[in-house]
Amino acid sequence: MNYLPQLTQRLLTGSITIMLAACVSYWILSLISPNHAAAISLDQYLNQLLHGDFGQSQFYHLPNLDLILEKLPATFELVIITSLIVALLALPLGLYTAIEPQQRVARAVMAFSLLGISLPMFLTGTLMVYLFAVQLNWLPAFGRGEIVWLGSWPSGLFTVSGWQHIVMPATAVSLTLLPLFLRLIRAELIQVMHSNPVRLAQAMGITPWRIWLRYGLRNATLPMITMASLQFGTLMAYTMVAETLFQWPGVGSLFMQGIIRGDGPLIAAYLVLVSIMFLLFNSLTDLAYGLFNPHLAPWRQHTPFIGQDTP
Repeated sequence: MNYLPQLTQRLLTGSITIMLAACVSYWILSLISPNHAAAISLDQYLNQLLHGDFGQSQFYHLPNLDLILEKLPATFELVIITSLIVALLALPLGLYTAIEPQQRVARAVMAFSLLGISLPMFLTGTLMVYLFAVQLNWLPAFGRGEIVWLGSWPSGLFTVSGWQHIVMPATAVSLTLLPLFLRLIRAELIQVMHSNPVRLAQAMGITPWRIWLRYGLRNATLPMITMASLQFGTLMAYTMVAETLFQWPGVGSLFMQGIIRGDGPLIAAYLVLVSIMFLLFNSLTDLAYGLFNPHLAPWRQHTPFIGQDTP
């Protein structure tokens, strides 16, 4: 198979996207820090980014890339735990509400999901802080807790204090994203279960749970992956709010501090790096398509349709 045309197209598209993001970041830099932007032209700015030089922070007087990489592990762990909570709850709850839509528990879950969509995350997080940190004193209200070093990677997932500190911010973000994925899985499952292959399987006497798991969840996984890739930007925005609310020492909190302090070079570097992460996440999404449905794999050579001329 010849993968070169597809690979070339993806590299070209990604390069153009990063170039546009870099131009937008330079424009924002000129708005926030005009003196800094006047000292460097757009060509010089793009050339520095091409060589991995993201500039120096005006406030910290340190390289922007080092500052962001220092805060990245905290944000990465928050995103991972949030994604696990959403996946572990959305799949079984979506399956249950699709199988038993008239049950009281299913109706209560759907009502809760509607409430989760309606409430903004900063309000949910504030209520959690008031209840679990101030009134009940069960969980800490801010910070990351005790961390351990795994080589050059600081992690709080191997200490009790780290888990106590990550529970509330991860739950606050997941409660905002969970209703969207739950409703998507429920709708896809209901649609799949009325399709002809499922009716044929029912006529053949296959057990209902096998039908739900083999045909239902398998076909509902692809829309969930698509939604996850589309919600990456939303997840980064929600993470930024959670890091600010719970004083979580991550990249989002660093970005907000850069806005407050008018640190234009730091903000510009953050925007470029987020665009690069977005492209990498989309590439992983394409690979996930191939794992769950080989016919949609980006490396698969599409066979011609019947009646189409073949060489």
